[in-house]
Amino acid sequence: MPDVLAAIRPAGQDFPLLLHIVGATVVFGALFASASSFALARGEIRLLRLGYFSLLLVGLPGLILMRLSGEWIYREQGWDDLPNQLKDAAWLRIGFIVADGGGILFVLALLLGGVGIWRLRNGKSGAGLLKATMVIAIVLALAYVLAVWAMTGKPGKPSLGSAGTPPAGSATVNVTASEFNFKLSKASITYGKVVFVVANNGKLAHDFSIGGNTSSLVSPGKSTTLTVTLDAGKLVYVCTVPGHAAAGMKGTLTVT
Repeated sequence: MPDVLAAIRPAGQDFPLLLHIVGATVVFGALFASASSFALARGEIRLLRLGYFSLLLVGLPGLILMRLSGEWIYREQGWDDLPNQLKDAAWLRIGFIVADGGGILFVLALLLGGVGIWRLRNGKSGAGLLKATMVIAIVLALAYVLAVWAMTGKPGKPSLGSAGTPPAGSATVNVTASEFNFKLSKASITYGKVVFVVANNGKLAHDFSIGGNTSSLVSPGKSTTLTVTLDAGKLVYVCTVPGHAAAGMKGTLTVT
């Protein structure tokens, strides 16, 4: 249940997310239908045409919808405003690689399949090209399964945690999280070892990230600790749950 709550997004992101899911579903369905048609065709032009036009007329619009809505979500969630180390999340990299690299392969499959269909219409051999199209469709379908796993499982994301005992000799900052803001007990601290005690008073799961260090994900009503060593300067802190920083869960801590 906490993992489900963590995936809830602020208002305004549901529609682009819906479009993204619809686009991905359409693309996957078109890839599956196309690969199946090519595999079962046995040289029958009707099934070969069905396989190709499934990619062209169904898969391509779905791919465009998926990619554009994905970029929309990325901007709505404010990933460009986060520190660089947080933009490099493994699940985001997987998503972009599959979307962009897969888009190139998709266009290649359309080109090969189009030439293959044209050659068959003109009494020439196009079987090799259509087999290549089928292989690409299968590879892309498997890649989309990987992307779904990454988008839903978010590999590298910390697990839910509870508070521990702050180590002796360290400064302590109490952090209260809710929807969608942080309240810190101190606006400035001295550089060195600092323990952030993160308590979640909200209804959604949150985490706390500062200086390249991120706490475990904290479920509602729970707390955890994050021990870091900070250098002097102004450090940005955020909640890394998608969309939460863009909704207001970020700020700057002065370290002197």
